[in-house]
Order: sequence, then structure tokens, then C-alpha cells
Amino acid sequence: MKTRPIYFALIIVLIISACGGGGGDETPDPCATPIVLTVSSQQKATPGKSDGSVTISASGSNGGLEYKIGGGSFQSASTFSGLAAGTYTVSAKDSKGCTASISVTITESTGGSTIPSFSSDVFPIMQSNCATSNCHVSGGSAPFVMSGYSDIKSRADLIKSRVSAKTMPPAGANALSADQINTIVAWVDGGAPNN
Repeated sequence: MKTRPIYFALIIVLIISACGGGGGDETPDPCATPIVLTVSSQQKATPGKSDGSVTISASGSNGGLEYKIGGGSFQSASTFSGLAAGTYTVSAKDSKGCTASISVTITESTGGSTIPSFSSDVFPIMQSNCATSNCHVSGGSAPFVMSGYSDIKSRADLIKSRVSAKTMPPAGANALSADQINTIVAWVDGGAPNN
């Protein structure tokens, strides 16, 4: 009868061993503390442009963090720029290979105003101040003709730069008013739509 307690003790030891108890040999999970990603700053994109950006902050990692956006390569910087409006996945990986991801949506800026109309706001300015005799017309002195949307759209950034610098129209011609310059700049910044 004394053998039963020994068998019971042996069975208890085997159960504890099989269940991993008492050994202390387990390797700790390096990813037990998850990486937590948050958006620390974000810049909206101008309509029709890729000028948005996002900066990600992370906590809870093993150090040595690297970041990537979409299917890109990992990098040490947590800021991504040159983004058009849309939804992106930003991922982080630490020195132990633990990873985390966050979804980021870049929206378009509205600026509280609408984009000026090409047909009723911008083109009339071009016709009355730029596409005049001896300038942006066929046979004129200017390097290109402004006869319609495609002519102006293809040079929208150049036109914005020149009217902002007040070098278009040239000296001696009718200068654009501040409102006219602002209209052209807002239209170009809004993606130069054919609206």
C-alpha cells in the first residue's frame, strides 16, 4: 500500500514536466511588448499634387526601428513625403524583427475656398493680358501661344512662377492686379483643372 503514494507523486511530477511547469527554460518572446505606432504629424496634399506627408512615432519596441510605406524599403526615417491623397500602410520593424503597421489617410487640402474656374476666371485674364497682339499669339514675340486650355495647362507651373514674380506680362505691358495673380496661383495650386 505504500507504493500508491509514490506512484501518485511520480504521476504529478510527470504532469508538471509535460505541461512545462517548474522548468524555467522558456525563451522569452521578444515581441511580448508590441510596437505601438501613432501619427505624430501629417500634411494634406494639394489637389492633384503629390505634396502630402506623414511622420510616425513608435513606442514599445526593442529599439533599432526602421519604417517603410507600402511595398517600399525599410529606412531609418519615420517621415514620408511626396504623397498624393490616398490611404497608405506604414510599417515599422525593430531590431528583434518585431513588426507593426498603421493605416494613414492623406486627404486633399481645401483651404476653405474653391479652385478658380479656368473658363470663367483664368482664361479671361490670359486673353486680356497675355494672349494679346505681339505676345502669346501666333506670330507674337512670346515663346508659346495661349489659345486654349491645353496651351496653358502644359505650362501652368511656369505661368504661376512668372506671374508671381511679376515678370509676366513683361514690363511695359498691362500689369496683373494682385487679385488676378492670386486667381492664377490658386488655379495652378488646385491642380490646374479644366473647370
